Amino acid sequence: MQNLSSRTVTRAGLLSFSWLALALTSCDQEQDNSEAGQKESKEPAAVNDSPPPALPATSPVPVPELGKKNFIAALQDAYDRIDPMKDGWESEAFNSSAMEQLHRLEAELARADLNLKALEEIAVESVVTTELRPEKLETVYTGSRLKVRRWSSQIPLTPSQNQSGREVLASELARLQSAGTKIESHLKIVRVNRESDTQVRTRVLVDLAAESQEARRQINATWDCLWLTSPDRLPLLSSIRLEKYEEIEQGDHSNTLFSDITAAVLSKNSSYQQQFLTQTDHWRARLPRALGLDAVANHGLAIGDINGDELDDLYICQQGGLPNRLFLQEPDGSLRDITEQSGTGWLDYCASALLLDLDNDGDRDLLISQDFRILAMENDGAGNFTLAFGASTKAQSFSLAAADYDNNGLVDFYICGYNPSSSEIRAGAMGEPMPFHDANNGGPNMLWHNDGNWKFSDLTTQSGLAQNNTRFTFAATWEDYDNDGDQDLYVANDYGRNSLYRNDGGKFTDVAPELGVEDTSSGMAVSWSDFNHDGYMDLYTSNMFSSAGNRITYQQQFKKDVSEEVRKEFQHIATGNSLFQAVPGGAFKDVGVSASVSMGRWAWGSRFVDFNNDGLDDILVANGFISTEDTGDL
Repeated sequence: MQNLSSRTVTRAGLLSFSWLALALTSCDQEQDNSEAGQKESKEPAAVNDSPPPALPATSPVPVPELGKKNFIAALQDAYDRIDPMKDGWESEAFNSSAMEQLHRLEAELARADLNLKALEEIAVESVVTTELRPEKLETVYTGSRLKVRRWSSQIPLTPSQNQSGREVLASELARLQSAGTKIESHLKIVRVNRESDTQVRTRVLVDLAAESQEARRQINATWDCLWLTSPDRLPLLSSIRLEKYEEIEQGDHSNTLFSDITAAVLSKNSSYQQQFLTQTDHWRARLPRALGLDAVANHGLAIGDINGDELDDLYICQQGGLPNRLFLQEPDGSLRDITEQSGTGWLDYCASALLLDLDNDGDRDLLISQDFRILAMENDGAGNFTLAFGASTKAQSFSLAAADYDNNGLVDFYICGYNPSSSEIRAGAMGEPMPFHDANNGGPNMLWHNDGNWKFSDLTTQSGLAQNNTRFTFAATWEDYDNDGDQDLYVANDYGRNSLYRNDGGKFTDVAPELGVEDTSSGMAVSWSDFNHDGYMDLYTSNMFSSAGNRITYQQQFKKDVSEEVRKEFQHIATGNSLFQAVPGGAFKDVGVSASVSMGRWAWGSRFVDFNNDGLDDILVANGFISTEDTGDL
């Protein structure tokens, strides 16, 4: 066993350290970027109970050179790109103007009574509007708690009473309002095409939540909007045509799909009261970043029975300077914090963990990815853990995947590497993945073979998994996709293409290109399921949907100097999540868009799960990112 660094300490005697919330809060909105799928690490505003005092009108600029507009060449170029017109992106300038109008439309939908006068500032007098909430809908699913209805494009849509005008628009908006007494709507432009000097056509995604005493409804729709433009005012809507419409209804409020039970199961623990309910900014003001504390962090959890009582327990990873936590499930379903006595409260930056039996003694041991190190802890069967193996990794690890890949009866594990260590490979200018759409300067992943008796060997190269192994990997999942009796491995990479390693007797080959599952995008999670029950496993990947990317990458001026193939890769980056349907004997078929499961927003994680027990696997997507109340978010 290799020596551990001096920074690697347990939580014993450090009860004053607190812990963050149980899980990363999923933001309602993800930061929209000016480039396709580009990630921005915007720091959240500092917490302050009282507003700061207003500066006098004559007050000088509080920070020296804050108002400076001239910079060195590289910064000047970035500053100039803030204004899309200076950068030549008329589509983005129009998007900004049109979104002002759509926000007004959102405000009208939220009103108890529509203001016809307000529509004069949004639409032309002769605006043409098709049905926005069709009367004729096809019921595609009915369950004990949900009903799903959709409009079929075979049913023609007409303006109300075959007329046009703002009164018709008001009538159709009122029909949308009739879905509930409380309306929250989000409208987003995902395509911009100029059709003439005075007309621009856009595609708008509509996300509407409606609630009344009788029901809750979710409306997902797509509008084709035509705008009349003029240089001296905001654009005006001249037509709205419905392209897609789906309405999900939950009729019984008491029979909800999910309920938040966090406080019910954790509130008896001081760690919940003193740490879980404390905001990140609290710790950022108190703990040095050198410990691994970061505003943007990826941390996982592990679930498993650690003491043989047939109740699943919970282990949660944490940022540096804040201890990981182990909770034991009590018979009443509550969770009791046993971190200190279990010996598992590591204070180093930890992103992922697995509870699994590494020594075949019948209890679950603990595997932890700790920044640039892997730790394996032996369980004594009662939930007390001792470090049994530790080794350095070649990259900062964000997740783990385990399987007996060589069928020798011992579980092996795979470490997903993201940022490379300085001793292995340079990360590029300012640590940026390069090139953006196909980065190959990331940290290598590692395959550790279980030799028994808590001995593990790095067999990454010998097994063939060194192929395409310099990417920025967020996640990996084992599955026997080809039904040959051994576990294959799918690897989801950020900033580029993914890999599917076919296992042939313990030797791996990347077959993702020939099977059509490279999925060039921002891969952050992967899940397998035979969703259509044909005997072959299908694949779902989590990426990032970008409305800006969808607008920009389809403009003629975008990347004019690259091949059409590369342009399509950039377009795919902005598409969102991917669903690959297995085709026996051939390549997978990408059905994500046609199945309406691609727009998962900024999707960090996803899983197939049959949450309504009807025998069919559904998809659960966790999404969100640090954001302000910006008008450009999705």
